[in-house]
Amino acid sequence: MINLEEHKIYVESHKMDMVPYSIAVQAVQSAVEQSFNSTEGKLDEALNMIKKSLYNIDIDDQDSTRSTD
Repeated sequence: MINLEEHKIYVESHKMDMVPYSIAVQAVQSAVEQSFNSTEGKLDEALNMIKKSLYNIDIDDQDSTRSTD
């Protein structure tokens, strides 16, 4: 992860610290990638659980309260 503190510079004309745009873009892209990668496995696991649950549904369940007329 990019540490923006390492790249900040003080711009006298604006009287504030600033980070070069290209560094800021890289930092945001890196943060989004890390966030996606950390949730991707959880999403895959959830999808697999849903698939298994759907596969195990017994349509001809005799305890069903639905009418088959």
